[in-house]
Amino acid sequence: MKKTLFFLFFLISFFKIQSQETRKFFYAEIKDKIGFVVNAHIINLNTKQGTYTNNNGEFRILAKVNDSLKISFVGYQSKILIIKIKHFGIQKNTILLVKTSYELDEVNLNDNNLLGYLSSDSKKIKSKKEINAKTLKLPYAGSRILTPAERKLQTAKGGSTPFSFGLANSLSLDYILNTISGRIKKLSKLKDIESLEFKVKKIKDTYSIHFVKEFGIKEYDIYKFIYFCSADKNFNTIYNSGEIDLIQFFKVKSEKFKKNYSSDYNH
Repeated sequence: MKKTLFFLFFLISFFKIQSQETRKFFYAEIKDKIGFVVNAHIINLNTKQGTYTNNNGEFRILAKVNDSLKISFVGYQSKILIIKIKHFGIQKNTILLVKTSYELDEVNLNDNNLLGYLSSDSKKIKSKKEINAKTLKLPYAGSRILTPAERKLQTAKGGSTPFSFGLANSLSLDYILNTISGRIKKLSKLKDIESLEFKVKKIKDTYSIHFVKEFGIKEYDIYKFIYFCSADKNFNTIYNSGEIDLIQFFKVKSEKFKKNYSSDYNH
């Protein structure tokens, strides 16, 4: 009996140590008093691996309990975060940075032949004129490049010959004919399919390793799982809301997915 208890105690201790040694992705967002901090630098001082926050102030980095993360950004006080078990829960991890002030060295304007008057000094300052599509005023400069399905839909909606109803209203003749024939509806559906395929590919390329290692989704079920998630009415909203919300969404959906296909996941 004592041997059995000792063996069980040894197994529990072993698995506990193993779980502590295994690093998994830690997700968080970095903010200040105003909003998100973009391009903040995060480094795991234990592994020396680093990353940066995205446009939503979010980041992910491999870590385990008791690892130390150093968060830094120009103009802010650096911060050290000790990873705890609670940080791997469902709730969002939010890290607040505090701005710091720096005293600038005195600038001698005379070294630059400046007098301190905007009217005269502005004439002495030379700057290179940026040359790009916008400065050259080229057609559609700065606009997003349309996908093949979007181009077809735009062409179907905007024909070259307008059809007028009095002085106030003017519609493309192509738009009217393509609406009657059902082509607009067909191309709109094709655009939605293309958009979904793009999102599915991006999700697979970005999160496959998480689906398999963290959520227990079998590798051959990845596409099935992503399309399962896309059927949710809130999928598009969550997809555009940020990485942390998306990961939480996937985590909840993974449990429902495995329950729906229990015969493949209850072994």
